Amino acid sequence: MRRAGQAAVGLVLLLSLAAAGCSGADGGGGAGGGDKGRSTAPSTRMHVLTRTPCALLEEKPLVDGMTFRAGTDSLRTEPREDSSQDGTPETYRQVSCHETNGRAAQGGDLWLLSTSADLYERVGPACHRKRVKEDLDRAQHRDPVALGGSAYWRSIEENGRPGRELVLCDGNLLLEVTAFAPYGSERDSVDRTLGKVVEAAARLMEEGLRDPSAPSSTPAP
Repeated sequence: MRRAGQAAVGLVLLLSLAAAGCSGADGGGGAGGGDKGRSTAPSTRMHVLTRTPCALLEEKPLVDGMTFRAGTDSLRTEPREDSSQDGTPETYRQVSCHETNGRAAQGGDLWLLSTSADLYERVGPACHRKRVKEDLDRAQHRDPVALGGSAYWRSIEENGRPGRELVLCDGNLLLEVTAFAPYGSERDSVDRTLGKVVEAAARLMEEGLRDPSAPSSTPAP
């Protein structure tokens, strides 16, 4: 079954993060429980802003030699506010890399990759917001596929381009990664590659935004 195969690809990201001690789960688990029977400790890893988020992705062979370049960096240093689980304001800042262009190793039409990372001042709100987004996608029948409590993905399409969106929380980080295949691509032929692209990009962004000065583990609030 194609859905089962797609979910299996997605588990690669979840398992790799869990093995690194940064599962991003907050103890509540994701609705749907894509990784049944697996218990991972909540991530308390801290992440920081970078002025050039695209540099974390550019010229990296994400999938089978496919490389991406020429994205547009965005850094919002002004604090923004979001409501936490109990309704109190939570401050975060955002970095993003918009429409980074990629080509397969053998050439061909352009693929597109965009990322957006919200960095909160403390651990907790990022995974709460991930759950809210996942519940909203499910309520609107967008068919999110849960990957444990830390991430989920869903199929998307825009202007004739099949795509995939991955939403991941880890410590104080909420990360969204979106990839689109070339115009006119058949979903069945590109879905697995889309899954690999968003997972590889998410891994590079999460690792690249880690705070090198923070301890490996901090107390959860």
